[in-house]
Amino acid sequence: MKETTADKAQRLSLIKEGMLNAMPVNKLLGIVLEHLEEGHVEVKVPFQKIFVGDFRRGLWHGGILASIADTLGGIVAFSLAHLNDQINTVDMRIDYLHGAVEEDIYGTGVLVKSGKRIILVDIKLFQKHQEEPVAVARCAYSILRK
Repeated sequence: MKETTADKAQRLSLIKEGMLNAMPVNKLLGIVLEHLEEGHVEVKVPFQKIFVGDFRRGLWHGGILASIADTLGGIVAFSLAHLNDQINTVDMRIDYLHGAVEEDIYGTGVLVKSGKRIILVDIKLFQKHQEEPVAVARCAYSILRK
């Protein structure tokens, strides 16, 4: 059965609600969903002092950036799934290009490939004052169709 436009809108709304409000870590991060469509997501993560990893230079902790990247990739993967499908992270590679200062982080996640069992997503994390990203990641997700 082909998905209607209304069904797609409802599915994306449920993804937004579930990923941002039902997952405690995402609430802790304070992720703000700025744009969501199938295969593409844009978010903002407001800076919080608890995110500092290098206290001498006031830089974001790399683990927080990795969590944001994985969340973005998961949102993209779920945007392609049916409501009962299971999505799990199976691999993630992140490159930290330079330190993220005490300012908000913005992120984009873009679908690379959606196969029968694996979904690949590219993520870019950046700050508004910089031209190049602070980190880039590629995440792979398994999908179990129900």
